[in-house]
Amino acid sequence: MIKLVYFDFNFWRFDILRLSLAYSNIPFECERVKRQDWPNVKQDFPFGQLPIMIFNNKKYAHTHSIARFCAIKSNLYSNNELEAIVIDQVLDWSNEITNKIAPSIRAAMREKNLDKSKKLRKEFIDNDLLTWFSYLEKLFNRSSSGKIFFNDKFSIADITAWRMILWFCSGKLEQVDKEFIKEFPLLENFFKKMNDHKPFINLNLYKEIIA
Repeated sequence: MIKLVYFDFNFWRFDILRLSLAYSNIPFECERVKRQDWPNVKQDFPFGQLPIMIFNNKKYAHTHSIARFCAIKSNLYSNNELEAIVIDQVLDWSNEITNKIAPSIRAAMREKNLDKSKKLRKEFIDNDLLTWFSYLEKLFNRSSSGKIFFNDKFSIADITAWRMILWFCSGKLEQVDKEFIKEFPLLENFFKKMNDHKPFINLNLYKEIIA
C-alpha cells in the first residue's frame, strides 16, 4: 500500500497526492510528522524534505515526482505527451509560485519577524501574485478547448490548480485580497466548476480540506 508522509497540517503538496488517490479509490495511508519533531528526524528523509511516499518499503521524494506517480496510479495523468506537458506545467507553476511567497511565510513562522514578513509579502503581491496567476490563466486558455478542465479530461492538473486557488483565496494569507481571482475570469470560472464537479466534491477528503 502507498503511504504518504507529511507535516501535521494540510498543504497543497500533500493534498494533491491524497485527492488524486482518493478520487480513483486507490488505497493509501497517511503518516503525520509534528513540526516540532522535524529537526530531529529530518535526516531520515530523502533530500531532507516532505512530503515523501513510501511504497514497497522504499522512500521517494519531491512533490512533482510523487504527484506524477499518484496521478498515473489514479489514471489522472495522460499518455498523450502534449497533455502530459500541460499537467507538468501546472505542477511546476504551483511549486514556483510557492517559492515566490515562501520567504514571507518563513519570516513570520521561523524568524518570528512580522515586519520583515509584511515587507516581503507586499513585495510578492506587488511583483508576483497577479503576474504568476496570469501565467496560469494563459496556460488554461491555451490548453483547454472546453474551458472546464486544463486538458478537457479531469486530471491532477485540475486538482492542483483548484488547490492552489483555494489556498490563495482562503483569506489565510495576510495582505492577499481573496477577491483577487476576479482579475482572472477563466480561472474564477474554472474554480467554480471544480466546486460543482460531483465526483470530486463528494470525496470526504474534499470536505475535510475546505472545512
